[in-house]
Amino acid sequence: MTLSGKVNAALVAAIVFLLLSSCSAYLAFTRLRTSEEWVHHTRDVQSALARFAMTTARAGRLRAEYVDSGDPALLGQQADVVGQVRATVNSIQRLITDNAQQQVNGRRLAELTERRIALMDEAIRLKRSGESTLLAQAAINRQIVSTAAETDSIVQAMNDAEEQLLTQRQKRVSTSSTIIEGILITSLFLALVLFLLHHQFLTEQVKARGRAESAQRALSARLLTLQDAERRKFARELHDSVGQHLAAMKMAMSMLQAKHPLDRTLADCLKMLDDSIAETRTISHLLHPPLLDEAGLNSASRWFVEGFGKRSGISVHLDILDGDIRLPEATELVLFRVLQESLTNVHRHSGATRAEVSLHTSGNEAILRVTDYGHGMSPVVLQSLREDGSGGGVGLAGMTERIREIGGTLKVRSSAAGTEIVARVPVGRRSVPRSSPPTMQEVKG
Repeated sequence: MTLSGKVNAALVAAIVFLLLSSCSAYLAFTRLRTSEEWVHHTRDVQSALARFAMTTARAGRLRAEYVDSGDPALLGQQADVVGQVRATVNSIQRLITDNAQQQVNGRRLAELTERRIALMDEAIRLKRSGESTLLAQAAINRQIVSTAAETDSIVQAMNDAEEQLLTQRQKRVSTSSTIIEGILITSLFLALVLFLLHHQFLTEQVKARGRAESAQRALSARLLTLQDAERRKFARELHDSVGQHLAAMKMAMSMLQAKHPLDRTLADCLKMLDDSIAETRTISHLLHPPLLDEAGLNSASRWFVEGFGKRSGISVHLDILDGDIRLPEATELVLFRVLQESLTNVHRHSGATRAEVSLHTSGNEAILRVTDYGHGMSPVVLQSLREDGSGGGVGLAGMTERIREIGGTLKVRSSAAGTEIVARVPVGRRSVPRSSPPTMQEVKG
C-alpha cells in the first residue's frame, strides 16, 4: 500500500471506529438508563409496601381507640385512613403489572386487606349500635390478628421478591457502567492510536514530499547550471567558429569587390555578411555576454539594457549605484539571467512603453528591481504564482529556482498600473578596480 493509501486508511479506520464506539456507547447508555429506571421502580414498590403497612396499622389503632372510647370524631379519621389503605393497594397493583408472581401476591394482598377492613367495619358497627360486648370484640380481634399475620406474610414475601429484583437490577446497572467505562476508555485509546498513526503517516508523507521537492529543486538547479554551461559553450563556438568564418568570408568578399567595384551583387553580399556578423555577435553575447566574466554584472547589465532598448523600442531607465563592487560569480550570473528574463517578459507581455531597472546592494543583500508600467498580470495568474509558482510560466519558475538555489527570494507585485519584480540575494562582496565611476542613465530605443 502506498503512503497516501496508508494515510487515508488510518483516517477512515479512526472515523469508522469512533462511529462504532459511539453506537456502542449509546446502546450501553440506553441499557444503563433502563436499568436505573427499573431500580427506581423497585424502590417505588418497596416504598408503597411500607406505606401500606403504616396505613393499615394506623387504621387498626383508630378502630381500637373508637371501640374503647366511643369517640365519634375517630370515625372520620378511620375512614380517611381506610381510603388511603385502598389507594395504596391499588398503587401496588399498578406497580407490579410487570411481574406475574408479584401480581398473584398483590391480588392476595387486596383480598386480605378487604377482609381486614370488613372486620374493622363490623367492630365499629357493633360499637355504634350498642351491641358491642367483650366476647364479640374479642372474636373480631382474633380474626383481625389472623388476617394481619397473613397480610404481613404476603407483604414480607413481596418485599423479599423486590429486594432480589433490586439486587439484580443494581448489579445490571453496575455491569452497564463498567461496560460503558470500558467502551469509552478503549475507544479513546484506540482512536488516539489511530490518529497518532494518521499523524505519523502524514508526517512521513510531508517528509517524502519535501524530499521530492528538494530533489526536484536540485534537478532544476542542475539543469539551469547545465543550461548556462551550454549557453556559454554555444556562445563561444558562435564567436570563435561561426564568427571567424564569417569574418574570413567578409575579407574574401572585400578583396573580390576590390577587383569588381561596380558589381552590386558583391556589395549586397558584403552588406548581408556585415548583418550576419553583427547578429551572430549579438546572439553570442545574449547567450553569455563576455562582459559578465570580464567586467562584472554592472557593465553587462548596461550593455544588455542598452541593446534591449534599441531592439524593443521600450524606454528603460537604468539605475546602478554600486559601480566599484563585484559580486560572486554565481550571484552575478543569476541576477543577470533574472534581468534578461524580466525585460523579455516586459517586452512580450506587459504592453509597456517604459520600464525601470535598479541594481544595488544593501547590507549583505544585492537587490535587483525591474518595474514596468504596462497592464499588469491577471489576479488569477498572480495568485497562482504566489501560492505554488505555477502561474508565471517557465520563465518566472526558472527565475525563482535560480534565486532560491543561492539562498535569495523573488517577489512579484502586479496591478493595473504595472508589474514589479524584486530579487534579493545574499552576497559576500569583493572589491575590484573599475575604469569608470557608477553611472545613472536612460536608454531609449
